[in-house]
Amino acid sequence: MPDFESVLGSIASAPTRRALWNVVLDYLHSEGVKRVSYHAVDADASTMTIVTDGFPENWVRAYVRNNFVEIDPIPELAAKLAKPFYWHEIRDLVESTKARDAFLAAMDDAGLGDGLAFFVFGPGLQNAYVGLGFDVDRLALSDHTVFRLQCIAQAGHVRFCALNRDRPREKLSLRETEVLHWVAKGKSNSVIADLLRISPHTVDAHMRSIYRKLDVTDRTTAAIRGVGAGIVQYPHPAATG
Repeated sequence: MPDFESVLGSIASAPTRRALWNVVLDYLHSEGVKRVSYHAVDADASTMTIVTDGFPENWVRAYVRNNFVEIDPIPELAAKLAKPFYWHEIRDLVESTKARDAFLAAMDDAGLGDGLAFFVFGPGLQNAYVGLGFDVDRLALSDHTVFRLQCIAQAGHVRFCALNRDRPREKLSLRETEVLHWVAKGKSNSVIADLLRISPHTVDAHMRSIYRKLDVTDRTTAAIRGVGAGIVQYPHPAATG
């Protein structure tokens, strides 16, 4: 296992968000974490950064396609509670609704296993949800392990806030937003080209620009970040039930 103090030092000096993410992931993996979900609200509260690692691609696509970010009860509960809790406890901690039940059923069907949920805190109320998934049906961690995980996540979040504050922001163009909307719906570049009546080469160029502006390297991450930032919006079918 990496030295705890050294990891904290590497987090504090990480030069980029991607380098920071890799340092944090390496440590979490050494603790047996298989899946990571991080939802951070920007300083102006207008956008949210959502980053995931290790989740099945089908689940991430479903999260985007069904706009689960609007009904996922775990981040909201983590914001209200003063201590970490396990994913398997969620049904006992929140009121049952059609939308929440549909989300939790989909989560069970995806075979994500159990996990740990908690909030981390940053300057100017820039807080974030952290979800850590393990390949077990029912998780039981020692208090010391939970504390270490919280410390690493907290240190990582504070560094993220500092890097995010200094990062130049580029907005997606209207056409890039349209392209990302169809990416989130699972459409290929060739289909998007037909839908928008532009060439596949132009779609490829828009995708490269989207990746650069959102600081991502693949379509799925671009889509989920677009949903989190409110760039991609469409109603969840279960939300009106």
